[in-house]
Amino acid sequence: MRKRWLLIIGVVVLVVALATTTFAAGPIKLVVNGREIKPDVPPQLLNNRTMVPIKWVTEALGAEVKWEAETRIVVIYTYVPESNSLSRQITLLQKALAPTTPGEAVEKWAKGVKERNGALQYAVLSPELKTQKLTDYERVGWVTGVSSPWAENFKILKETKTNEGTWEYEVRFTWVASTGPAGTSVAKLTVKQDGQNWYISQISNDASLTGQYQAEQLQKEIKDFLARQYKHYRVLETEVSLLSQKVTGSFGEAEFKTKVTTLLGCKTPAEWPIQKGKIKYLEENRQNLTPEQIRKVEEEIDFWNKELQEYIEKPSDANDFLKITAEFDDQGMLKKNTVKIYSEDPMGKYLPVEEKNLPAFKTAEELVKQGYEEMRELVGQ
Repeated sequence: MRKRWLLIIGVVVLVVALATTTFAAGPIKLVVNGREIKPDVPPQLLNNRTMVPIKWVTEALGAEVKWEAETRIVVIYTYVPESNSLSRQITLLQKALAPTTPGEAVEKWAKGVKERNGALQYAVLSPELKTQKLTDYERVGWVTGVSSPWAENFKILKETKTNEGTWEYEVRFTWVASTGPAGTSVAKLTVKQDGQNWYISQISNDASLTGQYQAEQLQKEIKDFLARQYKHYRVLETEVSLLSQKVTGSFGEAEFKTKVTTLLGCKTPAEWPIQKGKIKYLEENRQNLTPEQIRKVEEEIDFWNKELQEYIEKPSDANDFLKITAEFDDQGMLKKNTVKIYSEDPMGKYLPVEEKNLPAFKTAEELVKQGYEEMRELVGQ
């Protein structure tokens, strides 16, 4: 944005006078913001004033100089910083979007939820609610909700005028995920007048923000679960994709598709905890085993040496469908002790995961013991 300044002068040579005191004779240097400028007309000392070409100084400061010969006017254009210009632009856009009726405020907000447009939602909030929710919108980059499920449509169920002159609305959103319908949610809004415009002053069950925040927390729990499940592996990549999410009151559930790419977390097969236990068994019990028992144990160890070597050298992908349920407090924070995770079986049914009963979640020491016991059972001891 350019700002126009006029400098009326009576000569063609343009100079600016700077009061100064000269301590020594010699060439005068012109330095602007730490950079020396060498104009075609050098600075001069006239009547105890340092005279410098205005064109060189203003252009060095980022301004633009124009000479209007007919009017003998120097025109200097300065530029409003981009941040100020953008702020002004946003203010004008919000003013243009200002609702003139309570229903218009609700419609625009609901449209913003459907389109995941946080800026549109924010534009129709009251000043107090804007202050309260600004951090939330900035945290999600002004893109609210999640990619799946998304709000397919909305409907205003109820509008009531209160004795205080405000309006109360109920808006139902229908949610859909890639797997199909994902339920509904109802937001309750209060709209009040401010001058000639109407703004939303209160929102209950704002799925556009709380839904995303809850989804982020549920996704983090799934990622933490996978980290525990593959703690004995070298994880190369983890992908967690939200398939569906449903929140009813304080209860939430979500389905995720996961893919974990790994290598075994050891350099040789003998370092793998279960294999280490098998080798340990053979070393400690060889003297007490029959040749046939020794043969069985050695064949088992050799077989797994070959299998494990492949997983050490070649990355493998583990794909799964996981479901998580949890409860949230009044602030939308997940209650850790309510988290339950389910894994889909080959028949497409979700079964609860009992970490303490699965080998993947055991410690290295427990896996060594498991390998040891497997060999004991193999030889019938």
